[in-house]
Amino acid sequence: MNQNVFVILLIACGLLFKIQISYAQESTVDTSKVRVLRIDPATANGGSMSQVFEEIDFIPLQSTKESMFGDIKQLETTENFYIIFDDDTKCILIFDKNGIFKNKINIGKIIGGKIDPQDIDVHSFKLVDSKLIEFSTSNKAYKFDTEGKQIGEPIDIKREHISNETYFFKDSTYIESYFKVNSNFLYQYVYLKQGKIKSKYFKLETGKNSSEGDFAVGGPSFIQTTENGKLYGVRNYDYNIYQLDNNGISIAFRLIFPSKNTLPKDFNTNKIYKGKRLQYFFKNAENIFGIGYTYGIGDYLYFKCGSLSSNIRKNGSFVYDLKNDYLISLNRLDPDSLSHNLPIIGTWDNDFKKFDGNYLYASLSSLELFSFYEQVKKKNPQYPIAMQNYFKKGSKKDNPVLIRLKPKRVS
Repeated sequence: MNQNVFVILLIACGLLFKIQISYAQESTVDTSKVRVLRIDPATANGGSMSQVFEEIDFIPLQSTKESMFGDIKQLETTENFYIIFDDDTKCILIFDKNGIFKNKINIGKIIGGKIDPQDIDVHSFKLVDSKLIEFSTSNKAYKFDTEGKQIGEPIDIKREHISNETYFFKDSTYIESYFKVNSNFLYQYVYLKQGKIKSKYFKLETGKNSSEGDFAVGGPSFIQTTENGKLYGVRNYDYNIYQLDNNGISIAFRLIFPSKNTLPKDFNTNKIYKGKRLQYFFKNAENIFGIGYTYGIGDYLYFKCGSLSSNIRKNGSFVYDLKNDYLISLNRLDPDSLSHNLPIIGTWDNDFKKFDGNYLYASLSSLELFSFYEQVKKKNPQYPIAMQNYFKKGSKKDNPVLIRLKPKRVS
């Protein structure tokens, strides 16, 4: 079992340690062991699901008046439950492993009655030791058990800084993402030990410049791999995949794309692009604005490309066989008996939600699945019982369907 503790943290780490803020020079990224991968999305190979995965299971999430939600912004798993955060409704929903709805935490009602979800500054939760669900507002922290029952009264908190996510390494070092101590700038990654900052990486401006428009592929700040204590991370407008471990940050992979898909080399530094990035991408839709969801699983590297190009939006999720230098498009994998004759990748912005060390998790909307069902039903495909009942009794308006995939590790 992975002994590192991975937590998604909205409440500041000032709750755990008194942070000593310093403004030392930004730390240097190690570039001594970069592996270059040449990627051409247009020529990526297709194939069968069984080339990449060992198991694929579809889990319809029960649709009732109480359990209906829009999209899975965050997914956490325990031995008995799937716990989902829906950013549109600001609700945390709990389903058992068969997809049966168990409970819902309505954050708006919890923190003050009838509040417009768009006015609630909560965008995720953290799962502690697979037993506690925690989330925080600007001044209070709330705790629930995994059945959705509130534990105690809210705790008053005072933030000395704000961060998004935290990962604890074995040696008591921990790393935080999007570490902000004032209104002018933040650091994408900060390493700390016993509340003292050890190193800082990637200074980012906030305030006016941050509101002028940016594109990002999305995904978690810390992307887990199958190696203990090693994470991957990415940056906006950057084709590097960064390795994060207790020693600091290094570049693990550099992706090289065809020139028509590649940003200008000075895109992050030249002032002519500052405040005009949105316009640039609308004029240069073929350019890839970033990569994300970079899961390292055995011999395979998963990643997603972000672009406004319809070609890449329809064919932007990939897995790279690192042993054989072979690129596979997940969008071009044909449904087969392993996938119960169903697709696993939907719209361009709907990628893997989580890797728990054993399984990858994705989801498809009911609209997408029923549309596919209508296209192929004349072929009389064979579905598992749960999906037979789903297609028989459900509709395009139902909750998304969760997909659990066991990826191969050895090519």
